[in-house]
Amino acid sequence: MPTRNTTMCVIFVASLGLWGCQTSVPKRCETVADTPMALEGLQAVLREEAGDLTGRNGQWQFVFEGVPMLLLTDISHDRMRIVARIVGDDDVTPLQRQLMLEANFHTALDARYSTSHGTVYAAYIHPLSPLEKEELRSALTQVAMLVKTFGTTYSSTDLRFSGPDDQQGRSRPSAGGQTL
Repeated sequence: MPTRNTTMCVIFVASLGLWGCQTSVPKRCETVADTPMALEGLQAVLREEAGDLTGRNGQWQFVFEGVPMLLLTDISHDRMRIVARIVGDDDVTPLQRQLMLEANFHTALDARYSTSHGTVYAAYIHPLSPLEKEELRSALTQVAMLVKTFGTTYSSTDLRFSGPDDQQGRSRPSAGGQTL
């Protein structure tokens, strides 16, 4: 379980991205009442999937499949994100960094590996209003899997998009020395 300082750092860092979009993303015309996936819907799904939540007003901390996560929203810009801390940036090898980037293309699907302020995260970022309950459930699973598979398969599901190298029978090394 993360310490309170770690959790607060994750909340702060994740919130920076939401604040930064305010100057470059135009405001939407809809009101909160027009948003199909409103905060109440998010909170209901999170309670179903994770049980205990801390936080309120679109900023919740919870544990899903053993992985501590945060879900942050910005209603005025119709955005949401789920983040989970993986490791400190200084603890990532050049090969792991390369494999994270490749995974973002081939095996991470809708979630992504990302870095911010010296920390590596699994993140899912999406417009809020079109988000459906099943997409949210999938997002939670994908973020949890990216955390769990860091250093091995770097994947959010069993699905893998093949590239030209894969069609020619070549494989790429994993951080553990096995081929993927």
